[in-house]
Amino acid sequence: MAHDYLDFELSIESVLNGYGYTVTVVRSPMGVAKESVAFPFSESQLELRLKDLEIALLRSSGGPRRKALTKEETSVKALGSAFFDFLLVGEVRALFYESRREAERGGHGLRLKLRMDAAELAALPWEFLHDPRNDDYLCLASDTPLVRYLPVAQPLRPLMVTPPLRILGMVASPRSYEALDVATEQKQLEQALAVLQAQGLLELTWLDGGSWRVLQREMRRSDWHIFHFIGHGGFDKSRDEGFLAFADERGEAERIYAGQLARLLDKQSLRLALLNACDGAKAGQLDIFSSTAAALARRSVPAVLAMQYEISDAAALEFSRSFYEALADGLPVDAAVTEARRSLSFARPNSVEWGTPVLYMRATDGRLFEWESSPAEAQRRREEEEQQKAKAAGGRSQVAGGEATAPVKTPAVAPTPQSPVPVRKSPIDFDWVTIPAGEFTMGSDKKKDSMASDDEMPQHTLYLPEYRIARVPVTNAQYLRFVQATKYKTPEHWKGGRIPDGKQEHPVVNVSWHDAIAFCAWAGAQLPSEAEWEKAARGTDGRIWPWGNQPPDKSHCNFDNNVGDTTPVGAYPAGASPYGVLDMAGNVWEWTRSAWGSYPYKLEDWRENLNRKENDRRVLRGGSFPYYRNNVRCAYRYRYNPDYRVRDLGFRLLSPGS
Repeated sequence: MAHDYLDFELSIESVLNGYGYTVTVVRSPMGVAKESVAFPFSESQLELRLKDLEIALLRSSGGPRRKALTKEETSVKALGSAFFDFLLVGEVRALFYESRREAERGGHGLRLKLRMDAAELAALPWEFLHDPRNDDYLCLASDTPLVRYLPVAQPLRPLMVTPPLRILGMVASPRSYEALDVATEQKQLEQALAVLQAQGLLELTWLDGGSWRVLQREMRRSDWHIFHFIGHGGFDKSRDEGFLAFADERGEAERIYAGQLARLLDKQSLRLALLNACDGAKAGQLDIFSSTAAALARRSVPAVLAMQYEISDAAALEFSRSFYEALADGLPVDAAVTEARRSLSFARPNSVEWGTPVLYMRATDGRLFEWESSPAEAQRRREEEEQQKAKAAGGRSQVAGGEATAPVKTPAVAPTPQSPVPVRKSPIDFDWVTIPAGEFTMGSDKKKDSMASDDEMPQHTLYLPEYRIARVPVTNAQYLRFVQATKYKTPEHWKGGRIPDGKQEHPVVNVSWHDAIAFCAWAGAQLPSEAEWEKAARGTDGRIWPWGNQPPDKSHCNFDNNVGDTTPVGAYPAGASPYGVLDMAGNVWEWTRSAWGSYPYKLEDWRENLNRKENDRRVLRGGSFPYYRNNVRCAYRYRYNPDYRVRDLGFRLLSPGS
């Protein structure tokens, strides 16, 4: 995944004394261009389209998850496609695709910067731009983040920081507005960020009170990097200005308008504001800087995330957790927003709430912070300290008779001893998903799952430290890079040493356990243990399949297809696990590093199976396309000899340092 971007900057202006707009490519890797264009909707048509969008967002915020798009959601895609045709027209579109190819050749992404000089356009939801050629929304692709850009005279320098990032949290719930459960709001955000706080990457501090006075006092006394607001907002049409609803000393509502808020937050150390309040990004028809978010970004805060529509609590928490994880990993703010949108789209299939957040930015490259010691280095140091503590305490998993008692935190897994070369930095940027530390339910219980086999019992609880696992299995294209770099043998079905036509993004198959270990050594990674695999697949609630306890259908995964074949990785978002990991059911069996053994699962098995011989049978997980619904359950286990190769057998990776 590219987190280094080239810019494709668009300026959209009204045509003076005429009808329509000019769209200008101000900057791109392949030059500049200009086109004249008419807006695709009349005022009444646009009103209907935006109403359909709001209905789709409301339906996204709750209720059962659907398998098919609703009429309104289909309309959202059509609206996004019309926006795409309006912005990227003629030579502008040709330049965009050429620039994207040029960025890909250099290993970069392409950042789409929108400069809306027409106020009536600035108020529209451009985050739903949909590319009809790729049939996907631009801001859900990791290589095309979308930002509302506010150009500055001089480049903004990143702030030098040593972890943790310091977040000042504030909840304001004045009496005249719908009451917020303040304690629950705070607890949920704390839980979402608990892993990052435990690692020392983030520090979240709550203000005691919801008035502007306590905010002013805290901003004066301490340096903060991020301001996170939970509460109510709005847009005052009479003033053409957005506001947040603070609470005075009596608990009554007190509007703090965008200009006032910009003065409150005017501090050099503050680089980001996240406003979880409705209408925080809503603008009027007269001034492109009338929204609360735009005014803040223009006057005091280099990057502002705000909501252009109401967002559900569940979606806001998922977005915040993923966003802060990515930011703590050192990603530019726009890349972190894209990661959070993608996580939200995986966690809530068929929801369109991922388009609710709007990013205003005046940092030219999206980098708000420069780490004196990188987050990864800080995390590794803390993990090493934890390992030493656990080793000194003689930590062990206390599992017996199918019941677990207060497991001790155990050290992270060491590189597999079978690796032919030392583990090192990966030459490929994989899409990692963080699995938080904690207990999970492993194995099956016949009373809860009639398909459970003896090999999966007894069901028991196991503690795992935090780790990162690849979102999808290793692809043919990734394996080819390994082959080219090491001269390793290609899978036997690659005729002439070439990937079969059209299968670059299919999972690599016909690879043995030894082949997978060799790839891991080159990639600086390792195979997951079966415990790590299972937790990533089912989460902590003991569900039967990654998506829940509902039996699979053809929207969930590639299974029950004896005459079929593999499908591209990530093709079944409806089958995502609770953490957003994909393809954990069906498509291909996946090697783990674990040797076959009986349950309950033991710590020594989880760590490395050092007492096992290299040719012992290794555990496979996930099922594959010819197998049936019982074989694609999260707890289902199978085993092969490590030199076995077959057309539906592949693997995925565990991150270095996990």
